[in-house]
Amino acid sequence: MRSRLFRALAAAALFCLVASPPAAAGTHHATLKIETDTKEGDVTIWDQVNVGPGETHDGDIVAVFSDVRIEGTVTGDVIVVLGDLDLSGTVEGDVESILTHPRITESARIRGEMVNVGWPIDGHVTTAQVGGDRVDISAIRFIPFAGKGGGLWGLLRLWVIIKLMKLAALFLIMLLLAALIPRRLANIAAALPQRWGHALLAGLLACVGTVIASILLAITIIGIPLAVALAAAVLVVKWVGLASVLLLMGHTAGRNLFGRDLPHVPSVLGGFLAYAIICLVPIFGFLFSLALDILAVGLTIVTRFGSELPPRFSAAVAGRPASPAGGMPPAPGVSPGGAPA
Repeated sequence: MRSRLFRALAAAALFCLVASPPAAAGTHHATLKIETDTKEGDVTIWDQVNVGPGETHDGDIVAVFSDVRIEGTVTGDVIVVLGDLDLSGTVEGDVESILTHPRITESARIRGEMVNVGWPIDGHVTTAQVGGDRVDISAIRFIPFAGKGGGLWGLLRLWVIIKLMKLAALFLIMLLLAALIPRRLANIAAALPQRWGHALLAGLLACVGTVIASILLAITIIGIPLAVALAAAVLVVKWVGLASVLLLMGHTAGRNLFGRDLPHVPSVLGGFLAYAIICLVPIFGFLFSLALDILAVGLTIVTRFGSELPPRFSAAVAGRPASPAGGMPPAPGVSPGGAPA
C-alpha cells in the first residue's frame, strides 16, 4: 500500500514540475499509464474519472487534483490525492484518500483497506463495507470553518484558516506586550532606523545558531528539553522585537495619515493590521514575515531588550517629547514645545 501511495505522490510532484496548470496550458487533463504489480492503471491529473453503473474498470485508478466517481466496479486500487471521491460501487483493492473530500454511500464495497487522511468522510463506513483495515486520520475536522475540503480550493481554504488562527494568537501576544513593556518597546523601535543592518546580521546569526544548536541538542534525549527551551526563548525574543517594529510602523502611519501621534497600544495594533494584510499574500507574505522575524530577533538582541538606549529615544518614538524643565532633553527634530524643529 505504501509503495502505491509513494508512486501517486511522486507522479503529482513530477507533473507539477514539468507541466503547466491546465488552465494556463489550454488543456483539460493529463493521463499517464503506469504498471502496478501485474495490472495496468491510469494516473489522471486535472480531470474527472467516472465509472458508471454496470461498468468495470480493470486496474488501478490514481487521481491527482481530480474528482473520482465510482458507481460500477474497479478491479484494482483507488488513490485520490487533493480531489473529491464519490464511491457508491465496488473496489476490489484498496481505497486511499489523501487530503480529499470522500463521500461513501451505504451501497459501497471495499474489498481491501480503507485509508483516509485529511477531511472527514461523508457517510458512515461500516465493517461490512470494508474487507481490510480502516485508517481514518481526519484531524482537519477539528479546525473551525475548514469545510468539506477537496482539491486545491480546499487546501487553500485550509491554509487561510490556519494563517488567520496564527495571526489571531499573535495579535493577542502583541497586545499583551504593548501593555506590559511599552517603554522597552519604544526604546527598541527607536533603534531600528540607525541599527537595522546590525539587527539583520545579529538576527540571521541567532536564527541559524538556534537551528544548529537545537539539532545538536535533540540528538540526545537529555538535550531535547533544552532544545525546546532554546526555541521558546528565541520565540519570545522575536515577539518582543516584532512588537517594537509594529509600534514604529503604527506610529509612523499615525503621523502620516492623521497628522498626530497615536497612543502606544493603538500604534502597535495599527502596525499589526498592516503586517497581517501583507502576511496573507501568498509567497511574498511568507518572505516578508520571515525577513521581519529575523530583523525582530536581531533588533531585540542588539538593544538588549531595549535597556541600552537613553530615555530621549523612547520619548521620540512614543511621541512624548520631554520638557527641559524635567531634566530630559527633547527628542531629535522636535522643539521643547512639541512642534517640529
